Amino acid sequence: MAAPMPRSSLSLAVRCRPCQLSSLPTRSFSTTASRNAIGPESPKFIEIPTIRQPYARTKQDIKGTLPPPRNLFPNRGPNKVSEEYLSAVARQPSNKSTPPNDHVAWKRRMAASRRESLKEALVELNKRKVQQEAEVATKSAAKRRANEARLNAPQREDERLMNPTITEANSKLQTGFLPDPEREREVAEKARRVQAKEAEREARRRDALHTLYMNARTFITTEEQLDAQIEKIFTDEPFPNQPEAQDIWSAKGAPPTVQDLLSKVNHSEKTSMEFHKGPAILTGARMKRIAEELTGGKMD
Repeated sequence: MAAPMPRSSLSLAVRCRPCQLSSLPTRSFSTTASRNAIGPESPKFIEIPTIRQPYARTKQDIKGTLPPPRNLFPNRGPNKVSEEYLSAVARQPSNKSTPPNDHVAWKRRMAASRRESLKEALVELNKRKVQQEAEVATKSAAKRRANEARLNAPQREDERLMNPTITEANSKLQTGFLPDPEREREVAEKARRVQAKEAEREARRRDALHTLYMNARTFITTEEQLDAQIEKIFTDEPFPNQPEAQDIWSAKGAPPTVQDLLSKVNHSEKTSMEFHKGPAILTGARMKRIAEELTGGKMD
């Protein structure tokens, strides 16, 4: 019986077992390559998430054109599957003596293999050509028979019943256009629509001309007027009533929003002063618009 190990040696062996196992090569159960096995020059070194649907295959632009295949069996050529032609093309060797070494024997075997391959290729290509020609001839004959059957088929019943009506309609169309009983009414309706559009266009042009005339009173036409307007605007105190204002928004407030305009119309203002203000301003604006419509022009 072996002597028992001392406790100190046993504890040392237990502590050193991971060190011994760490030197052994480990094998992963995964089939994918680990990160350490992929170098930084590989495009798979950085993981990029891919979409579920794979990328569509792009059309490869193959440069150049393939030459047309040769016609191995021309109509005026010899019969390339006959024994005479095959014997002439793949002639047997004249020297049938025993090969002196392995190299010569190998060359003879390769030559025999080439002769057999040539014969087999000619036979198979001829068989393929005959089969393709038979398929083309069968399809052509079937199409020709179908066309002849349609050409010689009797007239259908629906065509026989509708042919008189179609012939009468074609004869009427050949003499000229069909008379329209509502043509005069349609022409008069179109003329009225054209006149209405012309009147509307004239009214818009007159209104635009009157608006231009009303606004032309404030146009700057001379240098004196331009200098006076510049001196009026570009001053040290542009807002004398509100000297602490730095810009026009601080002086006159922000421009009204759409919600502010709707609040004025619906009388739902949030401030008490605006809410208790009378409808005089809104009524005055509406009366001005009505007067402009009645007079046919803009008003100050």
